[in-house]
Amino acid sequence: MDFTNVDGVLHIHLDNFFILGIACLCYFLGRWIKSEIKLLQDLSIPVPFIGGLPAAIVFACLKISKTAVVVLNPDLNALIFQFFLTMMALMGSWKLIKTGFVISIMFWSFAMVLGVLQALIGLTAAQALDMHQHLGLLMGTISMMGGTETLSSFIPAVEQLDKFSGAAEAALGVATLGMVCSMMVSAPMGEYLIKRYDLKNPSRTEFDNARLIRSIQRSTKPFYQTHTVECIKIIAICFVCMALGHLINQKLFTSVLIPDYTVCMVCALIARNFADSTGWFSVDGLALRTMTKIFLILFILVSTCALQLDLIFDLSAPIIAVFFLELIVNVLFARFVYFNLLGKDFRGMLIAVGGLAFSMGMAANGLSNMQSLCEKYGPNTDGFLVVCVVGLILLAISNTLLIKFLLTIF
Repeated sequence: MDFTNVDGVLHIHLDNFFILGIACLCYFLGRWIKSEIKLLQDLSIPVPFIGGLPAAIVFACLKISKTAVVVLNPDLNALIFQFFLTMMALMGSWKLIKTGFVISIMFWSFAMVLGVLQALIGLTAAQALDMHQHLGLLMGTISMMGGTETLSSFIPAVEQLDKFSGAAEAALGVATLGMVCSMMVSAPMGEYLIKRYDLKNPSRTEFDNARLIRSIQRSTKPFYQTHTVECIKIIAICFVCMALGHLINQKLFTSVLIPDYTVCMVCALIARNFADSTGWFSVDGLALRTMTKIFLILFILVSTCALQLDLIFDLSAPIIAVFFLELIVNVLFARFVYFNLLGKDFRGMLIAVGGLAFSMGMAANGLSNMQSLCEKYGPNTDGFLVVCVVGLILLAISNTLLIKFLLTIF
C-alpha cells in the first residue's frame, strides 16, 4: 500500500492483498445485511453488491470531502474476470451448446436490436438537448451495452475526434449509474416474473444434496481429496487457455478491438469439447461450479467497491434524464422481448434478467443477478451459458463493430 499527496489530497493506493481483504470482508457484511433485511431477500439482490456498496460509498465520501482518494488496482479485477469467464466457457459442452444454439442466436439478435435502439435514443436525446452527437452515443450503446471495458476503449478516440473534454467523466458516470441500477432492478424483475407466471426450474435437482451424496458414496477416495484435485485441474486448464488466448490475440487481433477474454473463452470452449470427445482429461461439473461461483463473487465485490459513485453526482440533469429513459426502454425490452420470445419459462426468465443487467453494464452483472436467483430457486446451466456465450463472445465482437459503424456515420 502506497501513500502519495496530489494537490494537497492524500491518495491511498491499495495493493492486491488489501483489495482482496476488503472484498472478502464486504462479502460477509453483505450476507449479514441481507439476512437482516427481508426486502433484500425477497428481491434477491446479489450479496456481493450489497456488501461492496457500503465500501464504495465510504470511498466516494472520502473523495468528495477531499479527505483522501482510494485507488484500487484495476489489473487485479481484470485477471479475476478473465479467470471467471474462462471457467464459464469450460461449461460449454457441445451437447449443451446444441441445446441452446437457437435460443443463443435469437438472444444475440435481440441484443443487437437493443444496442441499435440505445444508440438511437442517445442520438435523438443529444440532438434534442443540443449536445454533440457522439456524446449521445457515449450515453447510449457505448456506456450501456458496451460496458466499462468497451467504454474505456472508445473514449480517447471520441475525444480526439471531436476535440471536446468532459466526455470521459460523463460516460463513466452513466456507466457507473448503469452498474448500480442493473444490480438493483434485474433480479427483482426476475422475482416478479417467477411469481407472475408461477415459473418452475426444471433442473433444480441438477446439483442437489442427494445427488452429491450418491456421488461421494461411489468414490473410492475421500471427497475433499478428489474435489481439491478437480478444482486445481480447473485452474490449470484456465491458465493454459488464458495463455493461449493472450498469445493468439497479440499475434492475430492487434488491430481489432476484441477483448482478450473473448479469445480465452473460445480456447476454453475448444478445450472442453476436446476433453469430452477424446476422454484424455475430464472437467468435473461440481468443481467447475464451485470455482466459477467464487471468482464471480470476487469480481462483483471488487467491481462494486471500485465504483466511482462521485461521478454520478457530477452528471447534469439532462444526462440523468436520458439515462432513465434508456433504463425504462431496457426494462421493457427485457420484459416483453427477451422473456416473451425466448420461452416464457424459467430459463427465459434468467436470460431476460441477464440481458437486462448486461444492457446496462457488463455481462458479469447479469450473471451475478442470475446466480442470486439460482441460489434461491436452484441452478440452471443452460441460461448461464446462453448469457455467457452471447454476452461475452458474440456481442463483444458485434457490439465493437456496431460502435465503430455508428461513429463513422454520425
